[in-house]
Amino acid sequence: MSEEIRDQVEAVSDNTVTNEPENKRSEFILEVKDLKKYFLTKKELKLVKLPTVNTSPASTAMQNAAEFAVPDTAEETAENMQPSDTVADGAQRLEDLDEKTGDRKEGTHNAEQKFTRKLKWDKTYVKAVNGVSFTMRHGETLGIVGESGCGKSTMGRSILRLHEITDGKVIFEGTDITALKPGALRKFRTQMQIIFQDPYSSLPPRSPVGEIIGEAVKVHKIVPKSEYRDYVLEIMRKCGLQDFYFDRYPHEFSGGQRQRICIARALAVKPKFVVCDEPVSALDVSIQAQVINLLKELQRDMNLTYLFISHDLSVVQHISDRVGVMYLGSFVELGDEKSIFNEPMHPYTHALLSAVPVPDPHHKGNRIILHGDIPSPAHPPEGCKFHTRCSRCMEICKHVEPKFKDYGNGHYCACHLYPQD
Repeated sequence: MSEEIRDQVEAVSDNTVTNEPENKRSEFILEVKDLKKYFLTKKELKLVKLPTVNTSPASTAMQNAAEFAVPDTAEETAENMQPSDTVADGAQRLEDLDEKTGDRKEGTHNAEQKFTRKLKWDKTYVKAVNGVSFTMRHGETLGIVGESGCGKSTMGRSILRLHEITDGKVIFEGTDITALKPGALRKFRTQMQIIFQDPYSSLPPRSPVGEIIGEAVKVHKIVPKSEYRDYVLEIMRKCGLQDFYFDRYPHEFSGGQRQRICIARALAVKPKFVVCDEPVSALDVSIQAQVINLLKELQRDMNLTYLFISHDLSVVQHISDRVGVMYLGSFVELGDEKSIFNEPMHPYTHALLSAVPVPDPHHKGNRIILHGDIPSPAHPPEGCKFHTRCSRCMEICKHVEPKFKDYGNGHYCACHLYPQD
């Protein structure tokens, strides 16, 4: 990653959970440290006016060569882009130039200052994940909740290196997988899997169920060829699928059955860590309960670790050991399930919990309405990201980003309502 983008991401407040002692690291299956993922959304050339430092012919020629250099490809990845390549402070855009002479308008700059017109790349980045840190122990389930667009799914995919991260580290069982090349990363693919949200689009329509589940088994040589069919059938039975489904195609199944196929495909390579990216959001309520119970049974039998992403707080409460609340790419609260649901600290968490439906027609809850829309992750607000929608906003919230701090028993929160020292 370039030095310019490192300077930018280091300027963002670090929402980092306190590092664990060296002698305790063996108990963690996953350690995520200051994870950042930026997406380039806009790139265009703009004519700007820059102060001229050296007006000698040699220096001017070098400046022109540098400023008009255009990349060979029209699209560049976020890792190669430089957010600092925007218009410099004091630079004058095209609309500030005099239409007839091309010179600066009167009063815009010091008359003694000399300027030159250059083409500069103007780039905009969406900070989908911005400084997320947490740890996970073997066999536990960490639930991730938050509004659409807060970066939950992007975080899960970045951890698996389905997205190349912008900065940060992902340490899986003591190995920093963010630094691995594709060949070295290959062996970790069987240990880290994902269950996708949509059971309809995530299954290839022209492949039978047995081939869908067993493809990775063949590629990674999980079992000998002579045991291949029996092994796939055994996985299917564990996931509640009948043997005669082996030669059928995805279009012949309901949504719940398709999601079971997706679960079987993920577990066929004997993983240790599974990202469940809203695995029940597309299912009926009765089917949701069956799939959630299936996931819990498989976790108990196979000693799996889940990163469970969902919008449904009731589902998260049922399956999770700990819960993390995300807002605009960062954690605002993190703690065990009981403390989050019984003693929430952050105003955003209070608002989310107030929206959970209660199966009682006579219950009248105190619904907290958040006014306004979630800010753009390309231009997050200064200070606390939630202050634009918070009813308890203070002046300090508008200018100073709160620390992500442990307030006891592993309950982390980032809010100025609580002591920051």
